[in-house]
Amino acid sequence: MIFNLIDKPDDLEFLNQELLQSSHVGVDTEFRRTTKDNMKLSLIQVNDGEEIYLIDCLQIDYKEENCNFLFSKDVIKIFHSCKEDLEAVFSWTGQNLVNIFDTQLANAFLGGSYSIGYQDLVIDKIDVKVDKDETRSNWLRRPLTDSQLRYAASDVEFLSDLYMELEEKLISENKIDWFYEEITSIIDLKSYLETDSRDQNQILSKALQGEFLDELNCIVESLAQEKEVNKTLLFSKKSQKLLLHKILNSNLEEALDNLTTWRKDLISNQLNQLSKAYDLI
Repeated sequence: MIFNLIDKPDDLEFLNQELLQSSHVGVDTEFRRTTKDNMKLSLIQVNDGEEIYLIDCLQIDYKEENCNFLFSKDVIKIFHSCKEDLEAVFSWTGQNLVNIFDTQLANAFLGGSYSIGYQDLVIDKIDVKVDKDETRSNWLRRPLTDSQLRYAASDVEFLSDLYMELEEKLISENKIDWFYEEITSIIDLKSYLETDSRDQNQILSKALQGEFLDELNCIVESLAQEKEVNKTLLFSKKSQKLLLHKILNSNLEEALDNLTTWRKDLISNQLNQLSKAYDLI
């Protein structure tokens, strides 16, 4: 596999101008997290469809003008499972990315696994095996080994291929608007349904809460099957509990307002009926 190591500011500046001309690029990161809020970005891997570039973030001090392809509205950045990558890039740049596409999320909207890894998705969609040997490497040690560099490059090798296939399916199934609304909520680094810090109002006994959640889960499973969307993406068990807590601590309208529009549109009618049955509205 051929790749280019970018470890000098002048080279990154030149590369940035080239990438700004691309319609889309595959992107991945390698980083070290020591605590929840402490991340150190080591590499940004980029595939523009013709070549792969490994940007050494430990050797180059961040300057916006040298890396603003990441924040261009005209360049789609393709990730797989982007949440930690967004945090890692933010730790280096202090900025949130825009115009991103997440292949793991797209797969879930199409009824596939919500937690599928990049390697397994490449096998499933492209029938190619990707190297996993350096998954637990120390990415802060320099110099990086040839094995580490090859592994890092392989993580962006097929992102463009996945993007082309998955985006086409999202469009054909009329889910592309749902997908991009979800992406927007991820970029904002906010949960669509935050935990309420107050004590739960005991309008319902624990037993009735359990019954409510059982019925809610049946609704979610039915909707997920009908719309061919991954159930956990639509509403995980944790999110269902948070939704009930929000209803009990405030009201149904406020709880629904915390949801992304596509979820709200799918579930609001049945949730309204369920809440009436339990005298919650």
